[in-house]
Amino acid sequence: MTDTQYLYCKTFVEQGTTASVMATLAATLKGAFSRHSMTVGGLVVEVRRNSDAPLDIPVGDDFVQWPVLVEVDAEENQDRDLMVETVGTILRTLWESGNRAICACDFEDELPWSGGIELLGTSHP
Repeated sequence: MTDTQYLYCKTFVEQGTTASVMATLAATLKGAFSRHSMTVGGLVVEVRRNSDAPLDIPVGDDFVQWPVLVEVDAEENQDRDLMVETVGTILRTLWESGNRAICACDFEDELPWSGGIELLGTSHP
């Protein structure tokens, strides 16, 4: 590991709506969303529609076009372990709810299944 701070992570979610993903994450992270974001332990979790996702067209394994995005932003000087732990929890929660989800961030190698990319083209863990 380096001394680099982990300040941002984007997770692409294959199924569901922003509302269903927010409900799932609110229960797991024990927080409440205001509009599309919530703050948990110095991290801002935002769930929104992916503007790059085509409407009503299946996108298969092209995860950058999956319809829902979960973005996690950390405050300056935030503990990097908290960021890794929280994003890992988000991934596992989404997988357990039947969704495929893949992260794009600087610390994918520290997340389960390399942020989900190792699961692409396989069944869920």
